[in-house]
Amino acid sequence: MKVCILASGSKGNSILVAGSKTNILIDAGLSCKQILDKLNQVGVNESSIKALFITHEHYDHIKGAGPVVRKLEIPLFINQLTFQAKNYNLGRIEDVRLFVNGKPFTFNEFLIEPFSVPHDCVDNTCFKISERDSIGKLIILTDLGYPTKLVKEKLKNPSSIILESNHDFNKLINGPYEWWLKQRIKSKNGHLSNLQACELINEIIHPGLKNIILAHLSEENNEPEIAEAEMVKILKERESDCNLYIANQNHPTNWIEV
Repeated sequence: MKVCILASGSKGNSILVAGSKTNILIDAGLSCKQILDKLNQVGVNESSIKALFITHEHYDHIKGAGPVVRKLEIPLFINQLTFQAKNYNLGRIEDVRLFVNGKPFTFNEFLIEPFSVPHDCVDNTCFKISERDSIGKLIILTDLGYPTKLVKEKLKNPSSIILESNHDFNKLINGPYEWWLKQRIKSKNGHLSNLQACELINEIIHPGLKNIILAHLSEENNEPEIAEAEMVKILKERESDCNLYIANQNHPTNWIEV
């Protein structure tokens, strides 16, 4: 299994996961055209995409969902509350498959484990994804205000983590956002800071962890160099040889082996 982050940030998010036989998308926060263009950039034929999974109803995760599933004629996997919250924006979808957070299910060769995390939406989902015959496990962990006990439990054994590192606290507080928005971002229903991401990795790091991909970085309140330097410090202190990547709003990452 391997993963490529097509786009990550407040302007739109989408993740491509490739299994041994099946390609799937997690979120479609860009236009359909943009997503298809990015698939082409990473050498993936759009006809190989077999499903779209949605984490939550915020525009930067669901913007292109309806057009994408209609264009590619694929099922939409979404939980009930999220579907009810935004189904009027999705348009007509022939194949909606509702999942329940906390109840694992399979899709082709994938085992999908959806779980709830705190965020200012109706029922935000993060995913643990693995293949039945592979030891690699991918955690997608973005758009959460703080790491709950459940989150830490899920992080015991993944080989790769896509982890939110949204903002540098000082840049956020001293930045241009209005105070109410600063409060929202740093709240328990907001977004993980660089410091929170580092503290979480320091707590859950284990020998089987191969890759950390920092994601959902704010263009206003963070800098890739700051997020990277803080995480590198933790990895050096723990003497970890884990690979570190930074996802980008405008350019897909390279393929990363889970």
